Amino acid sequence: MAKIILGVAGEIGAGKDTVTSYITETHGAKYYRYSGILKDILKRLHLPYDRISLANLAEALRAYFGENVLSRTLVADAEVDADAEIIVFDGIRKVAELEFLKTFPHFKFIFVDAEMKVRYDRLVKRGEKSDDAGKTMEQFMKDHEHAADNVILKLREYADVVIDNNGTLEDLY
Repeated sequence: MAKIILGVAGEIGAGKDTVTSYITETHGAKYYRYSGILKDILKRLHLPYDRISLANLAEALRAYFGENVLSRTLVADAEVDADAEIIVFDGIRKVAELEFLKTFPHFKFIFVDAEMKVRYDRLVKRGEKSDDAGKTMEQFMKDHEHAADNVILKLREYADVVIDNNGTLEDLY
C-alpha cells in the first residue's frame, strides 16, 4: 500500500470521528472505522449495537485471532476498494494494532485528546450507541475500565501528532 495512511485514536468522545470527517471532506480521504467491522458482525448476529457488545466482541476477536486482527482486516479492506491517496483508520485501541500500521512507510498516527467532562457531554448529546443517551457520568467512567478501552490513553505517547480537542470546531480545524 503506497498511500498516506493516517491512524486516529482517542478516548470515547474525544472527537476521532470529527477529525476523520474533516480529513475526508477536505482532502478526499477514504476512511475505515474499527467499529465498522464489529457493527457488521453484531448486526449479522442480531445483537445490540451498544458499548458492552462492541467491547466484548472486540476482545473475543483479539483473543482468538491476535491483538492486531482489526488492523489487518482494515488494511485488507483498504487494499481492495480504496482508490484514494489518503486512507484514515479511525478508532485504534491497542498498541498491537498501532504497531502493525507502523510497518507501512507512509503511516502517521494522530491522537485526539479532550477532558473527561467534555467527552461525556459530547457522548450523551450525540447518542451514537444505543446506551449512550441516558448514560450517567459514573457509567461513562466505568466504560473506560473495559479491556477494549482501558489502554487507549497509553497510545498518546506513540502519537506523531496530538490534537487538543477541548474547544470549538473552529479551534479543532
